[in-house]
Amino acid sequence: MTARRSGGRPPSRGAAGGVRRADRVAAEIQRILSELLLYKVRDPRVAEVNITRVHVNDDLRLAKISFTLLAMDEGSRLEAQRGLESASPFFRRVVAGELGLRHAPELLFAFDKELESARRVDALLRDIQREREEREQAERAAAGEDVPERDDDGDDDNDHESDDGDAEHDDDTDPER
Repeated sequence: MTARRSGGRPPSRGAAGGVRRADRVAAEIQRILSELLLYKVRDPRVAEVNITRVHVNDDLRLAKISFTLLAMDEGSRLEAQRGLESASPFFRRVVAGELGLRHAPELLFAFDKELESARRVDALLRDIQREREEREQAERAAAGEDVPERDDDGDDDNDHESDDGDAEHDDDTDPER
């Protein structure tokens, strides 16, 4: 009896329980491209490119490569895309040679929007935290103007009144004891 796949999606592991070949190839492509970008490619357009993930289809003919940039702006993003596409034939030759594949997979580069949105959310959360701290600081300053002065132990000054006036002599350092 053969196991049926649900939803037409391939399992993430092979029939013997190992990792799919496409996943292994994707990990190797990511490693190879990262090393090439770091050590071999001299194009300034791709100097700050970071490969975030690679997805290879089951027949190993297509690799979708997601990338992000260390410096974020729209112009450098488009330039990096052009630089990666112009270096794509070089990348394909090296990948096919290092992996020993009969057919080099086609490399499609796409900017990783998930990381960009995560950075945006992170920046918004930092702004909210900063605004909250500023508001709390302003509230404390406003409350400090209306609150009576406090002495060193944090109590109001008028709390030290006592009926018999002996509160000052309850000290452990009193020499009369």
